[in-house]
Amino acid sequence: MSVFKKTAGRPDKSRVPMTTLPLSSLLQILAEELRSLAVTAEEMHHLVCHEHLSRDPNYIRAVQKIDHTTQVLDNLSSFVSAVGEETGEGWAVTIGPALDTIRLSELKQRLHKAEIDDIVANDDEGDLELFG
Repeated sequence: MSVFKKTAGRPDKSRVPMTTLPLSSLLQILAEELRSLAVTAEEMHHLVCHEHLSRDPNYIRAVQKIDHTTQVLDNLSSFVSAVGEETGEGWAVTIGPALDTIRLSELKQRLHKAEIDDIVANDDEGDLELFG
């Protein structure tokens, strides 16, 4: 069973499971996470760059790997964001099984919170109550 599905206009909430999120929203969330990681990697780069170690080839390679990681994360963030902007309306993705693979609780909560926020934003038929 595919995790992607095409919905006509606004999804029918009675048939859309709680783990469904518009694909464009998911891609935007992923882009933000990647951008945050790029910023963190850049901060690490400044922490480890010390002038007195600049002659050690192993140290130079390690610093270059941090810089490369920063650039890759930033580029992936831009790419995922651009793909999300080009994603057609009405495409949704079931994220429940994917959420189950996330072991970092804070990341899982951010991804799940975005899903709940999307449901609340699209719900004009009443209140949403969550019981924890």
